[in-house]
Amino acid sequence: MDVIVFEKDSFYKMIDELTIRIIKNVERNYKEELWIDEKQAKTLLGINGRSTLQKLRDSLKIEFSQFGRIIRYHRPSILAFLERNRRGLDKI
Repeated sequence: MDVIVFEKDSFYKMIDELTIRIIKNVERNYKEELWIDEKQAKTLLGINGRSTLQKLRDSLKIEFSQFGRIIRYHRPSILAFLERNRRGLDKI
């Protein structure tokens, strides 16, 4: 069995950089779809309830467009919201 040892700071820095790479990769794969529906927005945010999405919309934390009853969510604003609220593992 091989054991790899990291300094604590190096480990947390590696995890943060990996998280950023994953987010950028996901963003790159979905770049062509600028506006998404409610189901896609909830999946991207990792939420189930409609009320949480509505609270984010009402507080203008994510951008949206509404025409009648049809609401579309701006994917880049959701990704920016997730990035703004990201907590690094070095703060644990």
